[in-house]
Amino acid sequence: MKPRAFAALLLFFPVLAFFDAQTSPIRGTWSVDEMCTRFVDIHANFLLSHGQYSHTMKVGREDIRPGQAAGTVQFTVARAAGAFDFTGTLNENTGSGQVSFVPNPQFAKDMAALGYSSLSETEVLRMALNDVNPGFVRDLNAVGYTNIEAGELIRMKIHEADAAFIRALADVGMKGLGTEELIRMRIHDASPDFIQQMHALGYTSLTSEDFIRMRIHDVTPKFVELMRQLGYRQVPADDLVRFKIHDVTPDFVAEMGKLGLKQLEAEDLIRMRIHDVTPEFVARVKQLGFNNIRPDDLIRLRIHEVTPDYIAQMQSVEKDVTLEDVIRRKVRGERVTHM
Repeated sequence: MKPRAFAALLLFFPVLAFFDAQTSPIRGTWSVDEMCTRFVDIHANFLLSHGQYSHTMKVGREDIRPGQAAGTVQFTVARAAGAFDFTGTLNENTGSGQVSFVPNPQFAKDMAALGYSSLSETEVLRMALNDVNPGFVRDLNAVGYTNIEAGELIRMKIHEADAAFIRALADVGMKGLGTEELIRMRIHDASPDFIQQMHALGYTSLTSEDFIRMRIHDVTPKFVELMRQLGYRQVPADDLVRFKIHDVTPDFVAEMGKLGLKQLEAEDLIRMRIHDVTPEFVARVKQLGFNNIRPDDLIRLRIHEVTPDYIAQMQSVEKDVTLEDVIRRKVRGERVTHM
């Protein structure tokens, strides 16, 4: 054999080995715990060359076909990356058996043409399980997302961070986001519709992280609108999140307003909630004659565990006692002594 021909053959062998590895079946087992829903969760466990990989596939119940013998099943789930062939037994609600995944050679070629020429055994399997297909990749490329790492590409498919989602975000001004931002926005449902509603309320300069935090802590457009009706317009996004974290609700703000504590600073509202300054507590203190009490005074009373009963006891021996005197005596541990 000529040296040049031999060298060309050596170059061909790695490609052939890769192709064979991609088309060799990957075998495993499967089980089903519940069959009473339209979609069935099939728990599959595959044996790979370097270990095991487990995944839950959602399959339409009508796709699970009976086998030749009573109580058996034999069905195929086809994906772009390959086909899953299932055999086994199935009773009314549970089932188990063997599964074999056969990679699709055309998928390897199509993905190589898109820049994914070195997909591992696990990556091909995961792409099949999550239905990653060349069309999904081409659509992402078309909206400017190219050369995405394979694992990240799979996560984008799992969470439906697809080209349509990216275009919809761009339509509401959210452009140039990283893949991790897109995935997190999908996970936490920071949708284009939600962003558009927040824009309509005046929040037009927020970042993806702002919208994600709002969603995590349930800052809804309705919540923002109710706070606006109480006079809290254009509250910073961070304060809206802190309101939710510390349960500063519209009802709480309205009750405090009825007690004369109106248009308080966001920080005062939050600190009052942190220290359990409730409307009931405020009402009892005001009944003792402290009508112009400030948020700071109320918070200090709570911090030092000064109860309305303790204040009343102090007033019983000193009619004009001030809250400052009450707090000072509570800190010193003084008890009320009647003359």
